[in-house]
Amino acid sequence: MDKDLNKIHALMRQLFGLVHRLEDEAIKASEFSDLSRAEISAIMAIGTGRPKTMTHVANILEINVSTLTTTINKLVKKGYVERLRDDKDRRIVKIGLSEKGIAAATERDSFMGELLRGAVEQVEPDKLRYFISAIDNINQYFMAKSSMSYLKTTPFALEPLQLGKRDLPVPIVQAGMSLGIAGPKLASAVAEEGGLGLIGASDIGWQREDFARDRMEANVKALQEKVAEALKRRKKRSGKGLIGVSVLWGNPAAREYVKAAAKSGAEVIVASGLPTDLPKYCTDKNIALIPVVSSRRGAAAIVRNWTQKYNRVPDAFILQGPFAAGLLGFKEEQLDRAEQEWGRIISDVKSEASKLENCPLLVGGGIYRREDAEFVYKYGADGILMGTRFVVTEECDAPDGYKQLYLNCRKNDVTIIRSPMKTSVRTMRTAFSERIAEDGEDPYDLFEAVRHSVAGDPDSGLVFCSENAGLADKIDTVKDVFREFTTQKK
Repeated sequence: MDKDLNKIHALMRQLFGLVHRLEDEAIKASEFSDLSRAEISAIMAIGTGRPKTMTHVANILEINVSTLTTTINKLVKKGYVERLRDDKDRRIVKIGLSEKGIAAATERDSFMGELLRGAVEQVEPDKLRYFISAIDNINQYFMAKSSMSYLKTTPFALEPLQLGKRDLPVPIVQAGMSLGIAGPKLASAVAEEGGLGLIGASDIGWQREDFARDRMEANVKALQEKVAEALKRRKKRSGKGLIGVSVLWGNPAAREYVKAAAKSGAEVIVASGLPTDLPKYCTDKNIALIPVVSSRRGAAAIVRNWTQKYNRVPDAFILQGPFAAGLLGFKEEQLDRAEQEWGRIISDVKSEASKLENCPLLVGGGIYRREDAEFVYKYGADGILMGTRFVVTEECDAPDGYKQLYLNCRKNDVTIIRSPMKTSVRTMRTAFSERIAEDGEDPYDLFEAVRHSVAGDPDSGLVFCSENAGLADKIDTVKDVFREFTTQKK
């Protein structure tokens, strides 16, 4: 065994050294011989797409901004990088590649592609799948070692959970998508299978006649009606799961939605957007309160506030990851790093949740296949949350035309834009989203934009979707979805 370990150690050192040497030799032999390896790394981090802030690039490279500044100054002087003023805010300076920089990035990509293709050809075709699997396993191990990991070695299994005083037989949560996309039909079908069905509160009353006159009142009335209907449907089907409501805490009407949800019989209230005072508006301890967070720091802040001010702790946490649909808890410059460190983020939040007596961690964001769930489970998730996967179900309350948008979606149809709140939003490419991405847009109503799409005019609006929306290729039933994630592999 020691001989094998020594051999692996020697091979890894030699492999990394050879790759670096080959890269250095390729640079010297090219027209970009004036570039150092650090400068090439900076060019690749900036990328050929939209300009980035210095902080964004520094996060990708995992260095501080002052170190990056030295490199960027050299690249600007050499003509590879340009400093650009933000069109919407002239105080913001971003960096982008010049034509010369784009040419250097393209050549480096081409070189690495050829090098990798040649290397892979050395592996026998029938062994390639096992080779990839072995590398992936090693990579996951190193990721786990770099964090306070709750790495599980037990087989993937979604075990029953307790959310406060409520039992959840199957810890699968259906995201509370707004504008009636997640309504009583979908939520009750999820609860029938033992999961948690969430009704999205934001603009749920948009089809009511009184919506234009009093938006909040129409939404409150609609929310109460939809929750009551979902509970009635679940009772009729003898469902053992739970019915809840999802609110966006940044919405001015969020507090009224919480009161309405509690009054109408919701068993769980989920709130995103750092809901530090949620318990103030729902004092009934029979209702489970679940904040949505995107970091350990956010989870700790909520526990501290709730404990000190309301003598209450969260009944669970939902961790929304960087691959999620809609509003994200990450700024644009934080996304790349968050994606790379997703396993560590899960473990860190699990560590915070574990300080409480009974606080499960439910993880969402880009979970579409069983393997996605297995990944988050490995790093500490006690349950999963899915939105996009439930849109393409028979029971989803959205119109068929809206579901078809997901079936037509491909991987490169998914993009990131900036919300009116200056946070990141993941959406499908539409004429509206492209206009925001390319030219900027005056402050717009986020939910009005989604409403256009639900109403059948996606080019005038937004279609929230997860990173994996391109995997949607058929309409399932909710039962089909649960079966995929709960059936034990033989």
